[in-house]
Amino acid sequence: MRDEQPTPVEPSAPPRAPEAAGAARVAEDAPRPGEAQSASLADRIGMIVGGQFVNTLIVLVQGIVVVRLLGKPAYGVLAFATMLFMTGRDLAQLYLPESFLYFAPKVTRAELKGLVRQSMLLLLGLGALSALAFSAFALVPGVFFDGREGVTELLLLIGLMSMIAYPASVFGPLFIATSNHRKSAGVALLVTLASAAGAIVPAALGCSVTWIVAAQCAAQALRLGLSYRLYARLFQDVAAAPFPGGVRAQLAYALPLSVTRFAGLFNQKLDKFVIGLFFSAGLYAEFAVGSQEVPLVGVLAYSVASTMLPDLVARVENGRTPAEGARAAIALWHSGIRKTTLIMLPVAAFLLLFAEPLMRTVYGDAYAGAAVPFRIYSALLPMRVTAYAIMLMAFGKTSMILRIQVLSMVFNAAANLVLLPTLGMVGAPLSAVLTQALGIVMTVATIARFSGVGLRGVFPWGHYGRVAATALVAAAPLAAFLFTGAVDERPALCLTLGAPLYAGLYLVAAWVTGVLAPEDRAFVARWLRLEPLRSRHG
Repeated sequence: MRDEQPTPVEPSAPPRAPEAAGAARVAEDAPRPGEAQSASLADRIGMIVGGQFVNTLIVLVQGIVVVRLLGKPAYGVLAFATMLFMTGRDLAQLYLPESFLYFAPKVTRAELKGLVRQSMLLLLGLGALSALAFSAFALVPGVFFDGREGVTELLLLIGLMSMIAYPASVFGPLFIATSNHRKSAGVALLVTLASAAGAIVPAALGCSVTWIVAAQCAAQALRLGLSYRLYARLFQDVAAAPFPGGVRAQLAYALPLSVTRFAGLFNQKLDKFVIGLFFSAGLYAEFAVGSQEVPLVGVLAYSVASTMLPDLVARVENGRTPAEGARAAIALWHSGIRKTTLIMLPVAAFLLLFAEPLMRTVYGDAYAGAAVPFRIYSALLPMRVTAYAIMLMAFGKTSMILRIQVLSMVFNAAANLVLLPTLGMVGAPLSAVLTQALGIVMTVATIARFSGVGLRGVFPWGHYGRVAATALVAAAPLAAFLFTGAVDERPALCLTLGAPLYAGLYLVAAWVTGVLAPEDRAFVARWLRLEPLRSRHG
């Protein structure tokens, strides 16, 4: 339940404007086998969301099994090591992989292949620098959890994993940018399965955490190999050409963006570092379980927004006037928000009600305390129906994200200084949630100002309000039931009965209030019949 992923910052010197490409570029980049340009935006989003959902479900099951197999101190060390790797990865990659979503519509296939090679070399070098940094940390393992046994080996393995994972990160955004969503989802599924096996099998055999991290290195190597093989097949008939502007043009896009990412990661990870550095491994395990990202945020809200990014940019740039382009992009953005709202708001209501039985049922009574941070983070879910900053990038005004993140960073640090001494460990998640809410409010206000549509037009307030009211009406009977104290004795039974009952109440209420439009029902029906997956495209 962390802050939304940092979004790209406006490049100071893009390699080529879309209008400069001309009609010849369109003909050159006409759809080819494996490039589903004819697939609808809804189906492309569906493929990404569907693949992300399956992958996230596997990761979720993997996490639950590993938590139950490992003791709390061992899981705390593993969770902190994973957090270190992910933080290093997000910082060190300089947003080079995500730059493909911006540059791909502006270059030829030959230039795009040149960009792939350039990016892989840069990321390999950045991975080597990260490996050196983690090796330096390995010399002072006492910084983490009082130097628990095995921390040194974990840090060295994280360095090795960085050198493998960084170059591999190029291919996901590349496949999305070239409309190879289904192939990308297939590779991701295989790697996710391998990663899950690499975590569960060593834990089940009683191996140390070091073996689990070593298996994750192998999974990253598999990801690199499979992705490169698919990339080679898709571009086998293309001779690489130099990317216009070379490294300088790409870094002009990435470096300002990376400053923004640093501020964003500070806001996302400060609570994790505070708990990891000042509390025991056992308490960190409890906190790590309770502060996990609700899968739907990444699977639904961010996948929808990131997949729409090229279309949002196109609408802004193709408008006859800036105001017309902004309105067209806002309208498309709203269509994604309306879809995600239908799911995110009822999920938020359910999780707020059932936080304790969920934690106790899934992770065991030893993790009952995780319900407190879990409920605190869940309180932010009603606001996380989209990646708000995606619109600032589409408008070419995303340098404003840096200002918002810096202000949020100052607020986050101040909130931790005030709340941690007062409330203890709970102060960290509370500070994080307050910071994220402030950032979202500032971002929405900025979008309203730059788009020219004002606060009334920047967000689908009416639809959001109707869905929120529907979710609350469906939750009211269950809230009364929970107040009886039934959850204290039989949390699993309470959760098992509560989930389908709430889903049924919500669907009935949504049907009565009309928040489920006919197009929503038709879209779901198409995917239940797997029609987009049977298509030859993607």
